[in-house]
Amino acid sequence: MKILELTRSFYPSIGGMEKFVADRLKIYENLNIDYQVITTTHSEKKITSQKLNDVIYLHSYTPYEIVPALSKVMKHGYDLLSLNQLSYYYSVQAVNSAYKNKKKIILTPHFHFHTDKFKVVKKFHNIFFVPQILTKVNKIICFTEHEANYWIKKYPAIENKIVIIPHYFEPPEITGDNSKNDFGKFFLFLGRGEKNKRFDLLIQAFSKLNTDYHLVLTLDEDEIIGELKNLIKKNERIHILGRVSEKRKQNLLATCSALILPTDFEAFGIVNFEASYYRKPLLITELPVFNHILDKKGVIYFENNLNSIINALKKFIRLNEKERKEMGDVNFRILENYSFDKIVSMYKKMLAETLHLENNF
Repeated sequence: MKILELTRSFYPSIGGMEKFVADRLKIYENLNIDYQVITTTHSEKKITSQKLNDVIYLHSYTPYEIVPALSKVMKHGYDLLSLNQLSYYYSVQAVNSAYKNKKKIILTPHFHFHTDKFKVVKKFHNIFFVPQILTKVNKIICFTEHEANYWIKKYPAIENKIVIIPHYFEPPEITGDNSKNDFGKFFLFLGRGEKNKRFDLLIQAFSKLNTDYHLVLTLDEDEIIGELKNLIKKNERIHILGRVSEKRKQNLLATCSALILPTDFEAFGIVNFEASYYRKPLLITELPVFNHILDKKGVIYFENNLNSIINALKKFIRLNEKERKEMGDVNFRILENYSFDKIVSMYKKMLAETLHLENNF
């Protein structure tokens, strides 16, 4: 069996779809499945722009990702197309090519459009392309029941195609050293400076606190614009680290007081599991997807506004050490529900059903 794994971008990154695709490749390797990653030259802000030798990079044109060379590379022998996202013409090209060649198709949509960027083009895409794509795919992988319900509500006819398979979590190969800490007590924002990440509200809220805690963010300086720059300059307790290495990331997770994640949208939020591995309390925006995967006893939820974030920070600061430890322990215990072996078994079953393999692989 050979799988073509298509993703819009595939560079080393902190979180995001790139990490999910990389994690899925480990599942294929465990199942002894041959695969080829195909991606475009599109790149968000990454740790590095270094291309990977075993990945096919195709030039894309226009913000809508028109990729002329895609049809050519998809002529190579494969059994199944695995597509990540359906938000771009790249995905339309891929599905039509695979369907024409009578290949099986699985789609992991990572929800759908969640920003207003290129709103008119996206509306056109939703009307003319999404319905035809969904009729041609064999399986649609959703991470949570919440996401599955979202798709069924929008397109009831696809209900029998949906399978719920969450992300898995594996302990990191490099574990954090909790004996070294440059900041003392600190809240950690771990992620990229994308529009849906509300680090702007976080910085504004933290600036209004009178506390000896620090705020550490893995953002690049050029992602900080306008008045936020002035707030950071005025506050020596706010630290902008830029992109960090895996070793540095684990150290930050191991030594932070809590993870804080204000966000308008998340398809899953694997960073919450990464922090939970180190038994860290979570301060996060209340989203339905988080309610499905986390135990609320280990979370302080807030709404995405200044007062709510300020109150969440103050609530955590008032907790005693015992209460903080209890919060951190709660979601550490649920990690076993998302073990690598369990998720591999779910993929094995799904792929066998899709390809009609009686004896699995």
